[in-house]
Amino acid sequence: MTTNIPKQSINQLKKAIESFKINEAIELCTNEAQTRKFLIEPFFHLLNYISNDLIPEYNADFGERVSQKIDYAILLNKKDTILIEAKKYNSRLSDKEAGQLNGYFNNTKNSRIAVLTNGIEYRFYSDVLQPNIIDNKAFFVFNLSNYTEKDLETLIKFDKRYVVVNEIIKTAQECVFTEDFEATLLKELIAPSKDFLKIIHREMNFKTKFTEETQAKMIKMINSALLKSLYEKKVLSEANSNTGGIITTESEIQAYHTIRTLLIQNKKIPSQRIFFKDFKSFFNISIDDNLKKVICKLVFSDSKMKIVIENNEYLLSSVDDVLKYKNELTNRTLTLLE
Repeated sequence: MTTNIPKQSINQLKKAIESFKINEAIELCTNEAQTRKFLIEPFFHLLNYISNDLIPEYNADFGERVSQKIDYAILLNKKDTILIEAKKYNSRLSDKEAGQLNGYFNNTKNSRIAVLTNGIEYRFYSDVLQPNIIDNKAFFVFNLSNYTEKDLETLIKFDKRYVVVNEIIKTAQECVFTEDFEATLLKELIAPSKDFLKIIHREMNFKTKFTEETQAKMIKMINSALLKSLYEKKVLSEANSNTGGIITTESEIQAYHTIRTLLIQNKKIPSQRIFFKDFKSFFNISIDDNLKKVICKLVFSDSKMKIVIENNEYLLSSVDDVLKYKNELTNRTLTLLE
């Protein structure tokens, strides 16, 4: 059964992080010990762990092995253990440095999660690919200075009140699977293998022999122009499935992509938070697919096209006319993100 985390808790975490005086804490951090005291421990306090929950200099050994101490450990229900390796503030973190966690991981019973941090960036690791061996990539990274709503929704799962290790491991497995799937698919699209081409060729209605010439022709066809065309068709297909008679037009999709591209030129606007939703008489572009955070409304018909930003209506002679309202769209979006 999945833990139900109230939206209110996520909002409270967001406010707590926003209230955390990061810059003042950073000024006090000239070494690792100060980083622990002024950044790392307060961070876990935000997740409702008290000082007694953070066991410093934890012995990550058992049996007759040589003692190895890790900076912190959190014992959950006297069973599952989260290991935390601290680095000095401003230390550059990378997945290579996570290898240091392997020794602790191997020697600690019931340890499935490890954290590498410099006080600002928190890299969460598990052993999804091979038991008791840290994966070579973090399944989640949280940065106190740069995070999204989605990051907060993941971080709250580590809150003492809601943390369930098995659920987090499942999330980690999904992250690893998704990343591996995307990387493998991208590899095939960049340099299609013979097996990949064979599968496509076999499913084609136009039957020809699978020769080297056929392979070369197919490889040449798999380019960015084709992928863009397929992407737009996929978006249309998804938009028009199970929509109760709502038909999303190519003009609406084109306008959405134009507006989205226009907006993300501003570094304060994250692309992953811009959504669209089609209705029978209009087409919304919003933040987080939230009806209370509508950036603009498109009303396209055979006779006219218009864009509505807040309560202001603007007639369009073509889809490209939305570019005229860059300032209005950007200002509206930034207001909704506050």
